[in-house]
Amino acid sequence: MRYRPFGRSGQALSAIGLNVSWAKLGRNRNALERLLSTALENGVNTFHLTSAHPDCLHTAAQTFAIADRRILFVSLSAEEEGSPDPADEYRLEPLRERLRGAVKTSGLQWIDLLVFHANGFDRIPDRSWTFISALRDAGMLKFTGATANNDLIKAAVDDGRFNILKTVFDIDTSWNKRHLLDYALARGLSVFGHDFFPDAYQRAADVVPKAARRGWFGGKPADPLAGRGTYAFLHQTPDWTAEELCLSYALTQPNLSTLFVDADTPDHLEALASVVERAMPTSVPAQIEMARFSAQGPQQKPA
Repeated sequence: MRYRPFGRSGQALSAIGLNVSWAKLGRNRNALERLLSTALENGVNTFHLTSAHPDCLHTAAQTFAIADRRILFVSLSAEEEGSPDPADEYRLEPLRERLRGAVKTSGLQWIDLLVFHANGFDRIPDRSWTFISALRDAGMLKFTGATANNDLIKAAVDDGRFNILKTVFDIDTSWNKRHLLDYALARGLSVFGHDFFPDAYQRAADVVPKAARRGWFGGKPADPLAGRGTYAFLHQTPDWTAEELCLSYALTQPNLSTLFVDADTPDHLEALASVVERAMPTSVPAQIEMARFSAQGPQQKPA
């Protein structure tokens, strides 16, 4: 695993962080323990928990106990996963109850980062901010962050009360957005990336033209060059999956302190962790640029 400096904190974060969805794991403590243990074994020290359910928090705390808590970075969503209106949970009473369980009764000792949703980070009541400030003064919470994309990035940065911007970064990230990330960095925020693998490119059938596809028994495609200038190469590069190529490309962004991945099984996580140490094929950056500006681009489904 490789590590990146986290702002001026002196802490180093693993190049990839693990996004932990309690719901996707079926609220299964054994599955969560296996996934977190695999992450630690592969050098991951950065984690984001989407749920403050006691079983989730206790399992995380027990698994993390094998490591020095000071080298781990644990963030938590300020609202429960799937909440219809995140801002409703940012009121003082529900927020205080949520953080009491996360800090005092879970065994995590403190929360490194509390992340507010894009839909609601601008509606946090003053009473809640006062409570958050008290937690920070007591050493129970270190940083606050906001999830934002595109036009909301500047609003999150200009708010002045967030230390971290969490945003989508993938092969389609525009130069305008990259400039916004530079804007955030220039104003002292660190940037965390997530969702590096766009839904539009996850199925080969959506990006590889029929003429460029292999037959059922692995025969040669009718026209191997049919997908040139498109994202077909994501599913045609030997020894790489489309997800691994997208991750490898996103890791070339030096301004990201960490890039969160979603993995539901230990094997999946190990495969993603191995990408950090692999050299991306030299042709990939050029192929991405060609596909991005091609008239046959990703918005047009192959025939």
